[in-house]
Amino acid sequence: MSVKEEITGASITVRRRLEWADTDAAGHNHFSVAVRWMEEVEHDLRRSINLPTELTGSIPRVHVEIDYQDRVWFNQEVDVTVGVIAMGRSSVSFGFVVENLEGGVCIEGRHTAVHAPDAHGGSVPWPAAIKEAFLTKM
Repeated sequence: MSVKEEITGASITVRRRLEWADTDAAGHNHFSVAVRWMEEVEHDLRRSINLPTELTGSIPRVHVEIDYQDRVWFNQEVDVTVGVIAMGRSSVSFGFVVENLEGGVCIEGRHTAVHAPDAHGGSVPWPAAIKEAFLTKM
């Protein structure tokens, strides 16, 4: 099953362009741009479902995996999709996919974050309203 097929909750797709600063010596995507796009589009998703901005500092990532399937070249536009694939008591798992404009998958992955609003404490259960927002398919 593709990562995109695993997305069952809230999701968003945003168009991005590979900038020169995001390329490696060969002129295609540096591996790190996938993480930045994943994070930027996750923030866009949270804004689109009206989650409080304070949540950003309260949900550290605890796991990230990325598969690179095709290169993205300088100045190429891609669509980046991020969406919820699973919710736990205090965790949320996202899937993300970077597709070229012809629909080919270039990069895909998953990442998990936990709700930990106290910087000195562990994870705590999601408030019901946040859990509902993450699980609502848009």
